[in-house]
Amino acid sequence: MTDISLSTDAMKYIRMASEITMIDILDCIITDDKLVFVVRQGDLGAAIGRKASNLRKLQSLFKKNIKFVEYHTDKTQFIRNLCKPFKAQNITFSGEENSQVAYIVVSPSEKSKLIGRNGRNIELIRQLARRHHSIKDVQVK
Repeated sequence: MTDISLSTDAMKYIRMASEITMIDILDCIITDDKLVFVVRQGDLGAAIGRKASNLRKLQSLFKKNIKFVEYHTDKTQFIRNLCKPFKAQNITFSGEENSQVAYIVVSPSEKSKLIGRNGRNIELIRQLARRHHSIKDVQVK
């Protein structure tokens, strides 16, 4: 994992979300309408809470959509986690170790949903892949 610099707002969101979920949150990405939290491997269920209670509390508190992503030391599995709820059929890498490009293959029916309106979803995936595994770019095939 590379060094991650967090804004003051991101640190505030992480602190507040950690108090509600009672788990360590590794990272936070803030967009206009969404907060994406990265949690430790194995903590996804605790972050969401029983019957999604923590998720609902955080959505109500922050007035934004909330997404939790489970960190993984294996970059392939981490990208697979970033793609959820869509199923990545195959993930391949090309390039040098510090400037790799990840290629994600999804079914044609899920491709546009994974990319998102104006590329919002794929940009979040790129940002998190860059921050946690030094992946230069992520492309959808």
